[in-house]
Amino acid sequence: MGTYLVKARYTASAYKGMVDNPHDRETAITGLVSALGISVESLYFAPSTGEAIMIIKSDPQKNAALLMIVMSSGSLTDPNITELITSADMKSAMDTGKELASRYSPANS
Repeated sequence: MGTYLVKARYTASAYKGMVDNPHDRETAITGLVSALGISVESLYFAPSTGEAIMIIKSDPQKNAALLMIVMSSGSLTDPNITELITSADMKSAMDTGKELASRYSPANS
């Protein structure tokens, strides 16, 4: 499984629900993602931008299911799931790029 940064904004109606009925959103969020087989490394809230932000261990199919469920609820908008890699993995990609770049022939050549 890969590591992903997940961000989504709460809608105005979601904020209204949280004000009308204050409760721990972490329990609801981690319960849902755990049921999908996704592990949450960290969960944050950014009040100034109205976002829920997570670092998760997941895969593309589970991410798609998560988006389907959350976005169909109407409580979040502007979803963004970004794959993250370690510095060591990035260095490996650089090495591979260096090795293979000379073999690539661009379309304009």
